[in-house]
Amino acid sequence: MSIFDSTKRKKKLKTPVGFSWLTFLYVGKTDNVFSESTRRVFIINLFTSVGVLFTFPLGIVSLVNGQLVLGYSLLLIAFLYAMNHVYLRRTHNHALSGNFVIYPLYILMIYLVYTGGVKGTGHVWIYCIPAVSLFLHGMKRGLIELGFFTLALIITLFFTASHFDEFGYDPALKSRILFSFIVVVFLSGIYEYSMSRFNQELTETSAKLKLVAYKDAVTDLLNRRGMLQRLESSAYSRFHLLLADVDFFKSINDEYGHDVGDYALVELANLIQASLPEKGVASRWGGEEFLIAVCDCSESDAYALAELIRQRVQEHEFVYLDHKFRMTLSFGVATMNESTSLREAITLADGRLYQAKRAGRNRTQRG
Repeated sequence: MSIFDSTKRKKKLKTPVGFSWLTFLYVGKTDNVFSESTRRVFIINLFTSVGVLFTFPLGIVSLVNGQLVLGYSLLLIAFLYAMNHVYLRRTHNHALSGNFVIYPLYILMIYLVYTGGVKGTGHVWIYCIPAVSLFLHGMKRGLIELGFFTLALIITLFFTASHFDEFGYDPALKSRILFSFIVVVFLSGIYEYSMSRFNQELTETSAKLKLVAYKDAVTDLLNRRGMLQRLESSAYSRFHLLLADVDFFKSINDEYGHDVGDYALVELANLIQASLPEKGVASRWGGEEFLIAVCDCSESDAYALAELIRQRVQEHEFVYLDHKFRMTLSFGVATMNESTSLREAITLADGRLYQAKRAGRNRTQRG
């Protein structure tokens, strides 16, 4: 693999001016805009923020009403969620942070069902559990945990002394709560499954589009955009550029047709790739031009590589069906360094390529 593959610059997440609350929810992440990791950090932090906004005032109300255990439990949850935000901001560890969201929530919901919460309404909060659980832990683990939660819910509803008789609820309410919760789990599972499939297909499509954007469809080499991106993101400040052009390529297309021309370009790409050193990368620069970049070598080594490729192409017989022909390349070699920018080096290589063309073709020109 080329060294140019390993040094890509990271794009920082840009938040629109005036949306400081988004900065708060992103907790300072600087990944690519709304990557999967950033999305999870964002939503987990949204869960914790909503949790604090609901549990803190409800805890205060419970304390005022004399429900000390419930009040202190709600305030404890609010404190844990607030600390979870601090932890997420410091570490961006959304996996562990998600556990701090869901497991206290499981316990709180069972407690509310058992005690009735505020005025016997505690059971109405359990329907938020399926969506949160499936988002945080995925289909498999989420459904397993929801299975255990449902079992705990059944035990709490039917096998413990709960608040339902105290508030005079209809005996059928317990079974209705259970069945409606199972329906919500089922619907949440369908939604999570469809979203996971959609996100998977979106990721695959995005990867394919990125590949198309940076790869040449004919030769499977990098295209101009891909090569520039690779070079501009390289950590190396010095490398050599070899710009090659096929001599009289138009005559091949005119005489044999464009299918033969495409075959010739593919063969050339294979010859170039086979000749590259480990720390080298090649691209189809445009039309019948190829740009090669190498580093960790001298200018003489770069010149020798250009000559090696040129001679291999000159000696290679191209065969397509009943057509046999030979081709040659002309090269221009330039060096990018501290005093010569990438664009300047490309311009120099282009100028030297045309010097080689004017000097008779099938040669390498360097400074």
